[in-house]
Amino acid sequence: MGRWWLLLTALTLWLAGGYALLGKRGHSTFSSEHGEKVECPLFPARIVSMAPDLTEALFALGLDDRIVGVTLDSDYPPAAVPKPKVGTFWQPNIEAVIATRPDLVVTLTFAQQKDLARRLQRIGYECLSVEIESVEGLFHAITAIGAAAGVEGRAQELSENIEAAIHRLQTATAGRPRTKVLWVVQREPLRVAGRETFINEMIELAGGENAIGPTLHKYPPIGAEQVIAAGPEVIIEPTMIPGNLDAQHRQAVSYWRKYTNVPAVASGRIYVIDGDLVSRLGPRLCAGLEEIARCLRPQPPGE
Repeated sequence: MGRWWLLLTALTLWLAGGYALLGKRGHSTFSSEHGEKVECPLFPARIVSMAPDLTEALFALGLDDRIVGVTLDSDYPPAAVPKPKVGTFWQPNIEAVIATRPDLVVTLTFAQQKDLARRLQRIGYECLSVEIESVEGLFHAITAIGAAAGVEGRAQELSENIEAAIHRLQTATAGRPRTKVLWVVQREPLRVAGRETFINEMIELAGGENAIGPTLHKYPPIGAEQVIAAGPEVIIEPTMIPGNLDAQHRQAVSYWRKYTNVPAVASGRIYVIDGDLVSRLGPRLCAGLEEIARCLRPQPPGE
């Protein structure tokens, strides 16, 4: 009996330490000397993230030590910066991914990453593809990643914390008039966020209303006449380049100065905010919502 327990302990340690060499997830089943079936769960020890929001989710789930590769644009949390790089969000580098010897590669579902997942799976690597284009999609992704990595409890806790924070914000803004928001994606040519976007969800969750009505495109180009007709009370521009918000705000004010008949311009309610915080649909969702809410009202909700 003692020999059996020594064997079981050694085999368990070997499975935990050598899983990266197996390259497969699932369960390993073997028989004891008495013929009993013993099943040991295996979870990926080497994980690669193919998008900044996926990187944030993996870190938020406490998987720091298992992350062996991230994209060049994965700059949050700070611990993600020194991780090996595997290309960018839009241009993944399959050779760099393979070089990390991953057990699991987590991707999104748009064309470039679908192609990456297909190629990796064809040569035997495991991939988890998740779609994060809505708040509900974020919760589904957290659950799927938690299950794949064997941290279901952490995933549930993270989702519950995000849901609770959203509920608190909605309670604080309940009954207040909705502020009309123009969300600017770029100025030249002028392009804004339409209603079929997660940005629209964020605006509404923060207590606002998208000033743009139904459109053919998710992020439609618009002209001066449409801006005036929309009558936004607040204009929000997420930064494309990190840092120096003051300089970017001055540029925004200068650009919008010609729209004197627009309420947001007349009242000086033009805001430039951290693009990473509001353009990545990830665990920092509530921090992004609070930032938007501060733009909609002089004081944060509840104060």
